[in-house]
Amino acid sequence: MSPLFIRLCVLFVTTMLASNIIAAKIISLGPIISPAAVLVFPITYILSDIFSEVYGYKASRITAWYAFGANLLMVLFFKLAIFMPGAPFWGAEAQRAFEDTLGGTWRILIASLTAYMAGDFINDVIFKKMKDKQGEKRFGVRAILSSMVGEAVDSFVFITIAFWGTPFFTYAIIPAQWAIKITYEIILLPLTILAIKKIRQAEQNYTKQK
Repeated sequence: MSPLFIRLCVLFVTTMLASNIIAAKIISLGPIISPAAVLVFPITYILSDIFSEVYGYKASRITAWYAFGANLLMVLFFKLAIFMPGAPFWGAEAQRAFEDTLGGTWRILIASLTAYMAGDFINDVIFKKMKDKQGEKRFGVRAILSSMVGEAVDSFVFITIAFWGTPFFTYAIIPAQWAIKITYEIILLPLTILAIKKIRQAEQNYTKQK
């Protein structure tokens, strides 16, 4: 494992953790209603494509499992903090706010990880099959097409599990969230391609120096 790969893994896990924490808030982007995670979560798919392109399919799957474990630990720590008795000055209102913010994370975690593992698996499989046929060419095409399918699965599974039975649930959120994620990736595609070029160069230099 190179130092750069480790740093990218840390960034990947951080974005997953942040997504699951802020997903509990529903935001309004003009006429579009969506979980706040939509602001961060597309970065995980961009990083997944970078892992697949530069380091290979196996590396991409390994990082997904790293994120799974980190998220599980995070929620366990949240539950422990909620369960522990508060200090004398920690009032009932503060406890309710703390529980409202972090207490629902189990459901969000289950929704997020189920959705991500399903969507990212499909994304990686499609990406790999396309790369096997295309070689190093047309990264942008396979990155966006694989993400379109993976993000569609991810959005459907996440919204259904996370918000079923709540006032926020509506299937109208799914295409809106999907469209935001894909637009996000398309806008950042030139930067993603540049990042891949720089990462490849850095990894080649690292290999030569070993």
